[in-house]
Amino acid sequence: MFMAAAAAAAEHTWRMDLRWNFLKLGQVTFVVSTTGDEERLEIIGKTAGPLRWVKNYDGRGLLEREGERETYTLQGTDRGIDEIRRIVFEQGELPRVLEFKDSSAERYLEPAAPWGNKAWSPMALVDRVLKSAEYPKLCAGQFTVFDGKRRYEVLLSATTSPEASGSVDANRQRLAQCTAILLGASLYEVGQSLPNVAQDRGSAVETASSKKLQQVWLFGRGDRRIDFIFTSECGYGLLSEMRFHSALGVIVGGVSAPCST
Repeated sequence: MFMAAAAAAAEHTWRMDLRWNFLKLGQVTFVVSTTGDEERLEIIGKTAGPLRWVKNYDGRGLLEREGERETYTLQGTDRGIDEIRRIVFEQGELPRVLEFKDSSAERYLEPAAPWGNKAWSPMALVDRVLKSAEYPKLCAGQFTVFDGKRRYEVLLSATTSPEASGSVDANRQRLAQCTAILLGASLYEVGQSLPNVAQDRGSAVETASSKKLQQVWLFGRGDRRIDFIFTSECGYGLLSEMRFHSALGVIVGGVSAPCST
C-alpha cells in the first residue's frame, strides 16, 4: 500500500478502532502521502473509554522525510495540557530538539553519543514496519528510539508466508506479521535516576484495575509487544490489524474498510 501510494504521489487514509473484547479503548487514523521527493506519515490518535481514566490523551504524530533529513513532530493534549515535540534527525548525527513542551517534564532528554547517533524517531520506526509488508527484511533488528522525553530499544522480528500468486517466484516470501517488542529494561526518561525504573508503579490508593489500565500504556517496567498483521486480500500487502499484548489481555486494532482508497 505504501509503495503504491508513493508511486502515484497520492494520499491514502485509513482508520482503526482499538478494542479490548467489545470495549473501545482508543482510535487511530493513519495518513500517508508523497509529493515529489518528500514523504509524510501522519498518525492521529486518542484514548477512549476507561483508558481515559489513567491516560486522557489526544495526539498527532508526523514524520516528514526529504532525502536523509527527517523531522518528527508530536503535538497533543495530555489531561488538558498542550504538548509539543519537534526533533530533526539526520543520519549519523545527534538529533536536534527544536521544540519541547511536556505536561510532566520541564526539559527534554539531551541526546548523547553513542546512542544518539543511531537513534530513530518513533514515527520513522512505524514507517519501517509498515513498509516491511512489501520488504520483509525491514522487519528485523534492534533499534534505539528517541522521542525527546525518553529513549528505549525496540526489537523487530518477522513472520513470512509464501506469495500466493502464481505470477511470481514460488520461493518469494511476503510478510504476514511484523512483531515489535519495546524492551522495558531499556527505557530511560529525562530526570530518571535509574534506567530501569518506569511508570507502572502507581500509588497505594489506586485500585488493581487502575494499575492494570496503566500497563496498557506503551511505556512501563515490562516489555511491550505489538503485532502488525498484513493481508493481501486487496491485491497488495496491507496493514489490516494490530494486536497489543497488555496486562488486560490482547487489545486489537482493526481497519474498518481496508480496501478503500
